[in-house]
Amino acid sequence: MQHQSFLEFKRYRYLKLAVLLSLVCALAYGWHRNYRFDSPGGLGYGGSPMGYALGTLAALLILWLLLLGVRKRRYGASGTSLQGWLSAHVYLGVAVVVIATLHSGLELGFNLHSLTFVLLLLVVGSGMYGVVMYLRIPSRMTDAMGEDSVQTLMLQVTEIDQQARRVVLRLPDEYNTLTLDAAENTRLQGTVFDHLLKSSSRRCPTALAVRRMQQLNRGLLDEQGRLGRELFGLMLSRRSAVERIRREYRALARLRLWLLLHVPLSMALLFALAAHIVSVFIYW
Repeated sequence: MQHQSFLEFKRYRYLKLAVLLSLVCALAYGWHRNYRFDSPGGLGYGGSPMGYALGTLAALLILWLLLLGVRKRRYGASGTSLQGWLSAHVYLGVAVVVIATLHSGLELGFNLHSLTFVLLLLVVGSGMYGVVMYLRIPSRMTDAMGEDSVQTLMLQVTEIDQQARRVVLRLPDEYNTLTLDAAENTRLQGTVFDHLLKSSSRRCPTALAVRRMQQLNRGLLDEQGRLGRELFGLMLSRRSAVERIRREYRALARLRLWLLLHVPLSMALLFALAAHIVSVFIYW
C-alpha cells in the first residue's frame, strides 16, 4: 500500500475546506467593503460588522488549531485521526492568515492589534518550516544512514578505538597522543544550535589526527610503516563514522528547531490574542 502523506489526507479534504473557507470570506469581505462598509470617524475595518465576524472566526480557528498540541498526546482518543488533525492544522492554519488579513483590512500600525497579526504570521511561517522539514529530512536521514543507526555507529567508533589502542603501542609517542585525543576529546553531543552551527565539529581531534598521521606516515619504514598505514585507515573509518553521526544529529536539530520557534510563538500569540480581544471589548 502506498504511503499517504498527511497533506494528502482523505484526498486533500482539508485543503479543499481551507480554500472554500478563504473564498467565502474573501467574497463576503469584498461584498461588504463595496456595498455595506461605512467608517464614520475613521473607524478601522476590524471594527466594522464584517470585521468583527471575520475576527471572531479567525480567533475561534486559532484556538482550535492550538488544541493540536493537546490532541497529539491523546493517541487513544476517538474521532478524527491524528493524521487528519495534522492535515487540518496545516491547511486551516494558512486559511487563518487569509481571514485575519481580511479582518484587518490591511490597516496595520504600531499597536497591540498589529502585533497579534505579526505573531500569527510568525506562527504560521514557523509551522510551514516544520512541515517542509518533516517532509524532507526523515527520508534523507533514512537514505544517508541505510541500515545503520547512531547507536551502531557509536559501537563502531568504540571498536575502532580499541583496535587503534593496540596498533599505536608499537608506534612513536605522537601517534599515541593523537589517538588518545581523538578518543577522548571528539565532541558528538551538543545543543540544537551546536549542531546547526557545526561548533562541535570545529578543530575536531579525529580530523586533526587523520591529517597529522598522513604527514607522519611519510617518515615511517618497514613494519612501522605498515602499522602507520593500518592506524591511518582506522582513523579514516573513525572520521567517517563521526561525520555520519554528526549529520544525523544535525538533521534532528533542524527538526527540533521549528518546535523551539513554533511553540513559544504560539503561546505568545495566545496571550496577544486574548489581550487583543479584551481591548476590543473595553473600547467597543
